[in-house]
Amino acid sequence: MVFGSLVIGLVESSAAICCRLLPDAVIWHPNLALALNNWNALASQADEEVGGYRTVGPKLNLEFSSGSACGSAFGDSYVIGTDVGYNEGWVEQLSHLLGCRVTNYAVGNYGTDQAYLHFRRVQDNAPFVILGINPNTVADNVNQYDALLGSELMPTALKGRFLLDPSGRLEWLPLPHIDGDGFVELNENPSKILSKSYFLPGTRDGPVTLSFPYSLALARIALMPRFQRLLLRKAVWTDLYAPDHPSGALKLMIAICEAFADLAKVRGQRPLIVILPLADSFREKANYGEFEFASLVLALQKDGIEVFDPGKAMIDSLAGRSPCELYTHAHPAATWLLSPVPCGGHYSVLANTTLAQLVATELRQRNLVNK
Repeated sequence: MVFGSLVIGLVESSAAICCRLLPDAVIWHPNLALALNNWNALASQADEEVGGYRTVGPKLNLEFSSGSACGSAFGDSYVIGTDVGYNEGWVEQLSHLLGCRVTNYAVGNYGTDQAYLHFRRVQDNAPFVILGINPNTVADNVNQYDALLGSELMPTALKGRFLLDPSGRLEWLPLPHIDGDGFVELNENPSKILSKSYFLPGTRDGPVTLSFPYSLALARIALMPRFQRLLLRKAVWTDLYAPDHPSGALKLMIAICEAFADLAKVRGQRPLIVILPLADSFREKANYGEFEFASLVLALQKDGIEVFDPGKAMIDSLAGRSPCELYTHAHPAATWLLSPVPCGGHYSVLANTTLAQLVATELRQRNLVNK
């Protein structure tokens, strides 16, 4: 009995330590005091309609600070040009190549749904408009709280989400209106306040709640679909692009892109959806022969929506060199898990330059610009 109890205690202690060393994306054990402190510090900066930080206008283009724009762009940090110089982002380099300003309305950490909402409320009538899609926003679109996917416990990580009604039309579910105590309660029991969010703790694709017995929690983590995808060296959001995934993420992404394109046409603009491959995308392409977002590209093409996937051309531009040259952060210590593309982060200057050239060529070929 004593020996058995010691073994059980050792197993549970070891499992508890292992669980606590795992990233927040797979374990839900929120620090409620930290959550309240973050609320007090950041709640006033949150956008109550779209979620995330409150926007302050488009990015300044130092080369084209005045005059009318020939185009505009919406999206997240991969569109705004995070981690490179102010005029080294691909949208700003695109402006230089076209000889006219492409107004950059992108906002860091936005999902595709938030980028579309931002487009709806911005009065922009440039001749063409780009929606840049970071492939991992397929997860953001069905989610309402980024902390469920591993980010910090912050009010700026909250957002609403679109639902699809029985006819397939978009319905916006606003983010919850709560105070500091409500934010603590949300972190303590997310399903109570965010019942329509997909990645809730304890669900199929949500993080595992850290509780005794820890060995059982560890076993559940090992069986998580996103953990399995990581071991298979796939993007953790790959399965969300499957048409039959229970989240309905692909169908929702398609509907958002359709709504963006429809609104642009109503405004007299030509829309172009531009896919922005991540390091995970190139890793999956190398390991499995196809980008994870291929189903989205195919669906948009079938719907007659103009979409540009620069992935293959970006690979060709490297002339056999590693796709890691396109990103800002190398992860050599994780090569065994991230092979053959052990890197990540935002686009490097090289990637931004390459993408600007490819998008400029694509715009001309589609007669979206005359330059």
